[in-house]
Amino acid sequence: MTKSVVIAGAGQAAAWVARTLRSEGYVGRIVMCGAEHEPPYERPPLSKEQLVSGAPDMPYLIRHDEFAELSVEWKPATSVNEIDRTAKTVMLSNAEQISYGALVIATGGRAHLPPVPGFDLDCVHTLRTLDDARRLRASIKEGRRVLVVGGGWIGLEVAATARQAGASVVLAEMAPNLCARSESPFLSSYLHALHVANGVDLRLDTRVVRLTDSGDGGCMAEFNDGSQLKADLVVVGAGLIPNDEIAVDAGLHCDRGVLVDAAGQSSDPSIYAAGDVAVLCMPDGGKLRLESWQNAQDQGIAVGLSLLGKQVPYMPQPFFWSSQYDALIQMAGTAQAATTWVTRPGQENQQIHIGLDDADRAVYAMCINAPRDLRMLRRFIADAKPLDRQRVADAAVPMAKVALAQLG
Repeated sequence: MTKSVVIAGAGQAAAWVARTLRSEGYVGRIVMCGAEHEPPYERPPLSKEQLVSGAPDMPYLIRHDEFAELSVEWKPATSVNEIDRTAKTVMLSNAEQISYGALVIATGGRAHLPPVPGFDLDCVHTLRTLDDARRLRASIKEGRRVLVVGGGWIGLEVAATARQAGASVVLAEMAPNLCARSESPFLSSYLHALHVANGVDLRLDTRVVRLTDSGDGGCMAEFNDGSQLKADLVVVGAGLIPNDEIAVDAGLHCDRGVLVDAAGQSSDPSIYAAGDVAVLCMPDGGKLRLESWQNAQDQGIAVGLSLLGKQVPYMPQPFFWSSQYDALIQMAGTAQAATTWVTRPGQENQQIHIGLDDADRAVYAMCINAPRDLRMLRRFIADAKPLDRQRVADAAVPMAKVALAQLG
């Protein structure tokens, strides 16, 4: 067992590595280095309740006083700048050098800001950190004009929150559909109808080509069709860039993130990675990088166990959720693996769509306001159980009874 663990990063994955080590009896040194001043926290609230007036206190994954209780040396506002794999040391941003027995890279990612003229103006916001959320919360007010750039999850959640705060919202998405990468044939149309019904001005196939200072703290946006729009603030949700620079510079195998095996181990047996920065090498040769709180937590736990020699192969089931207006949107599995789709009737505000493969096994589920059904479908996906299509589509049959093994 290694005598010291250095964790580069202080987000959700980092917190679960540290907690797992201590809960499993590890007594060695743990050092956690984070770029932010804040202790580890979950990021989903940033685009939801943390943007509203009177936002609740952030629930930290490790409170300030817990670091001493866990014997974790937390170094806030301090990043790992360099890895010396031969000497097994890291150089920190404060010029401190620390030795490691094992190193965990849990540096997450940063908001991608496309190279558009004017995206460096003060009216432009991105949303990745608690400080970002605080700054944006102070700007979103009733009657203000908000331009959201990007129709992915961050952009849509910000749009929903801004509309509920009484702001007017225009959302520009360069693709012909919202959440175009989701691969679900139902999701984009549902989201489109949801946001239009709540007063968002959706502009698809639309790209911002320039922002200029309007002189009153706002921006004037110019679009690819030549039209213009005055906005008090602009929120850019254009994806995430994995913070893998220290891994690349150290010569680790990377591909838009640190390549790891099912134990979270990189190409260097003393270095692991978890969370948004980790790219899991799958048994079929594919690569999987998941940007979700569930993966950050689960992979952090898996890496903590691996560091103690308790390797449990980590093969995650993709899971994601979003809360917009009165809709709880939940998805599990891989939509690309589906060859057949079955829609199960639900109540008025519910939708349940299940993707099946050629053997009628559930490989994907999308549920709107149906969390109980989603929980059962996640089990079916994990167990690779064939389902009876007719029973799946019959709302009178309990979801627990739709697997072929349950027939009779």
